[in-house]
Amino acid sequence: MSLLDTGALFFCRPDLLGDPFEGSLSPATPPLLAADPEAGSFTLREVDIRKFVGQARVNCWHMSEFESEAMWRLYAQERKGIAIKTVFARFKEAFVGDETITASMVRYLDYETEGFPFSNLMIPLFHKRVSFQHEQEVRALFVPHLSEDGPDETAGCYCEVDLPKLVEEIVVAPFAEDWFADLVRSLSERYGIGDRVRPSTLSKVPTFTARFLMGHGGDRLWRDEKPLPTVGKLDGGP
Repeated sequence: MSLLDTGALFFCRPDLLGDPFEGSLSPATPPLLAADPEAGSFTLREVDIRKFVGQARVNCWHMSEFESEAMWRLYAQERKGIAIKTVFARFKEAFVGDETITASMVRYLDYETEGFPFSNLMIPLFHKRVSFQHEQEVRALFVPHLSEDGPDETAGCYCEVDLPKLVEEIVVAPFAEDWFADLVRSLSERYGIGDRVRPSTLSKVPTFTARFLMGHGGDRLWRDEKPLPTVGKLDGGP
């Protein structure tokens, strides 16, 4: 909801997202790299990647053709929340500031056995353990102020966006109350996108009524002689 209130996307510090492995190297990733292999000479330097992780800011999206019940359950508790639907072309054109933003799909790995190319400090932030694969994340990243002083202690920052460019649809959480949907529509109308608000497909009412043409012996509807197809008997069955 803050997006509709502020007209800006919130970029969070990765180390506050709840995964202690954010920005880390997998054991299979070589810890030694040459930042510029064509340089005439090299100086060995150890870098604490945690400093970069503490200064980076990320904005996370779920990529899917369909709504995810699991994502609603995780991020829109108590039936209050919205999902912003967009496409990459819209996302790329929506930023109105001069921030240098990098965006990519997150790659999921078995951190015990798989490594990844490590050519700059951003790369680890686009890799996560395979246990997080359900997120199907597309991540945007930028660094407001890069320094060697250590993490920036702020929780994150806002990047202004052009909402009509960004938003393809605004989806209201499943089974949200009418007043909440009205609030979302009212906030959206500030930006001229009130007509893009729609209810979640998970709010649809299921159908249990069927109509049959019945003749004599219509009770056969309840006792079809043809058995249902099975894939095998349950343990302990006849």
